[in-house]
Amino acid sequence: MNFSTVMLAGLGGFAGSIGRYAISGLIPFTQDRFAWATFAVNMLGCLCIGLLYSSLHQPMLKALLISGVLGGFTTFSGFGLEIFKYLEAGNNLLAASYAGISLLAGTALVWIGNKIALIWI
Repeated sequence: MNFSTVMLAGLGGFAGSIGRYAISGLIPFTQDRFAWATFAVNMLGCLCIGLLYSSLHQPMLKALLISGVLGGFTTFSGFGLEIFKYLEAGNNLLAASYAGISLLAGTALVWIGNKIALIWI
């Protein structure tokens, strides 16, 4: 790992975080509705990481796009906080649904993205 690679990851993270913040502003979280903003960024991130995992071979591009952009764009901590807020508000079914759908759909999208990337390679 060198300074240039670290800086690329940081710049990518900056860009990804801005994208996530913008989407979160468009679809604010409430404790009585499905958390569409976080779900959308996490699912898009899963699809993109599936696409990039098999198609990127240059460490600097991986640092920029996977660790940087997708690391800043997706949000596991936000996902956990939203589940906590659902539980805190007594919305146990919504918490379980959100968690289950996110994990299953996210894993499926990584698989789909990877399959698409392997076709292109």
